[in-house]
Amino acid sequence: MQKIELTADTPLSALFREEHYEALKGIIENWRSALIDSPECDALEMTSFMFDFDWLRPIDVYLDLVSLIINDGLRTPMSVLANYMFSHSNLSKSEASLYGLLKRYKRMSE
Repeated sequence: MQKIELTADTPLSALFREEHYEALKGIIENWRSALIDSPECDALEMTSFMFDFDWLRPIDVYLDLVSLIINDGLRTPMSVLANYMFSHSNLSKSEASLYGLLKRYKRMSE
């Protein structure tokens, strides 16, 4: 797997294979209505995902990500995705918890 240097400007799409960009774009577009201060940019260029959990449940975000993972869309280790979502979203207060839930939902979905 290719090494990706994560910065504040790294889009989520950088972690996924290009052939899965349309699916990822659809997922991010579905998240937009539940994002606080959603930017006016292409979904694949988005770098921050601050969710309003009154409008979207965290499990829905995890399951969306897992759907891409089990379809071989992720081009980095799942730990890199967990690190990214920990630092670029409010999905979890703990990177270890975020990673553990991704693993758990992945196992349940396979």
